[in-house]
Amino acid sequence: MQPDSTMIKKAKKKRYEWPPPEGTEDVYVPRARNPIHSILTALPIIMLIVGLYLYYQGESEQSHSAPIRAESVDAEGIFTGLSAIKSGSSGGRHYLWFEQEGKSRGIRIQPHEATLLESLARGESLSVRMAPSVAGSRTFWAWYVEQDGVVYLDNSEKLQ
Repeated sequence: MQPDSTMIKKAKKKRYEWPPPEGTEDVYVPRARNPIHSILTALPIIMLIVGLYLYYQGESEQSHSAPIRAESVDAEGIFTGLSAIKSGSSGGRHYLWFEQEGKSRGIRIQPHEATLLESLARGESLSVRMAPSVAGSRTFWAWYVEQDGVVYLDNSEKLQ
């Protein structure tokens, strides 16, 4: 079946030539960028970099500081387990989990302390002393763990 010559639209304008001939009005000239537009375009990337820097700086301060004795809190509950979140090169974040008044609660522990606490019996009563390592933080670190009269962790000499 041959296409009907009446069905094909004829171009009214001349075809575009690439590269355009020099000295014509068809030459592409990039527009001058507004400096404010450039800053606004880069702003989300700058904010992301600053946010990541502040997060990792705060996390580093949390994990490399000793718990604060003045903000220490005692807690009792039922031991439910240990967990680790693999992040960064320092072995990740480790948590000791227990139920206190029907609510599950996780407190941070150092990676090397996780091996000391592996022998805790699940479902048994647990006594914990914890404190933040940065003043005013809501992240608590265990510095004393006891179960059935056996002390599994005692870092009282490292408290600030």
